[in-house]
Amino acid sequence: MQQAGETILHRRPIEALGALGLLGPGRLVEHHHSLAPARVPLPPLGAGRLFLEQWPSRELPEPGAWQLPYYDSYAPPLFVMHQALVHSSAGIIAIGDQVIAETLSHTTPAGHDYRNLVRAIALPRRPVRRLAGTYVAALTGGEQNYFHSMLLSLARLAAVPDNYLAAASGLLVPKGAVGQPEVLALLDLLPSLAIVEVEREDTLFVDTLIYPMSVCGESTYHPCVADFFHRVSANVAPPPATQPLPRRLYIDRRQARLRPLANEAALIAALEAIGFTSVEPDRMSVADQIRLFRHAEIIVAPHGAALTNIGYARPGCLVIELLMDAYVNWCYRHLAALMHLRYDCVLGRARQPWPELDLRFHLTSWEISVNHVVAAVSQALHPAGQAA
Repeated sequence: MQQAGETILHRRPIEALGALGLLGPGRLVEHHHSLAPARVPLPPLGAGRLFLEQWPSRELPEPGAWQLPYYDSYAPPLFVMHQALVHSSAGIIAIGDQVIAETLSHTTPAGHDYRNLVRAIALPRRPVRRLAGTYVAALTGGEQNYFHSMLLSLARLAAVPDNYLAAASGLLVPKGAVGQPEVLALLDLLPSLAIVEVEREDTLFVDTLIYPMSVCGESTYHPCVADFFHRVSANVAPPPATQPLPRRLYIDRRQARLRPLANEAALIAALEAIGFTSVEPDRMSVADQIRLFRHAEIIVAPHGAALTNIGYARPGCLVIELLMDAYVNWCYRHLAALMHLRYDCVLGRARQPWPELDLRFHLTSWEISVNHVVAAVSQALHPAGQAA
């Protein structure tokens, strides 16, 4: 039910706008092109296979996905929209009284200043800022998460041709998105492209909006994502020769609020004993993170946003991801495959029975066998038949 002082926007998938006469050449929403999809091979798992064959797990994107030999990438479409209403740092987009359902992904009513209705949303009526000209949208929800900030926001620029960027007045990005100011500087965009930071409560009316939809799909990254990482890292100078970087990295998550690993201290001690260095990327500049991952030969890490940096690793680098059995998410396995990295995983167990876990399972703790991790590292570094 509509309340006083609200604007009602009917929720529809973007393709449904065609039936309303809003989508098509010369209409308010124009589909300009889509990048061709690609098939990305997924090398078989080593140690990870042994766990997944024997342990129950909650697997994303679907049960049994670990056995697939490839993924088919998303084919990112590019839309040009006229007279677009853009709401919040998440980039909720409406044309007329229709809100594009895909743009509500990774949003919450409380976090992005709207009210959810059965088939619509309600925006509070507040002053709307007018942006004359053409702007590129790189907005997303969850901008305080490094993965969201990089892959769901800035990586979409890799799907925008240079002539579209040259025609734009500015770029819309979420205000306060982690790491974005530094990455935008490294991308070395056109000097004429103004950076407009959008807050969660902001509502804009944009004359013309260039909207590259997700380049990630459901962790089915398009090859243009690799181009994004290469373009960012190309502008990062190597470290001085007097400051050698560690080659064996463990990504320390002891300060993380989500999915705390109960025996992480013991794991770190065991890995340090075989030459690993424990690092906390979120305490570093983006440039230093790039240098660190670019020079690594092996990276061991619990599942978490810092693994986004494997996009900067050299081909052939070994990634061993530690996964909780209640949350086996292949987003970094797929990224590793796209970047031609070696990948394996080790599973640990949630410390609560699964029936007790709901969407808040990210807050539950888990533990992993230190011996299993050390054995997986040893096997990956020294396969059978090779001398240690």
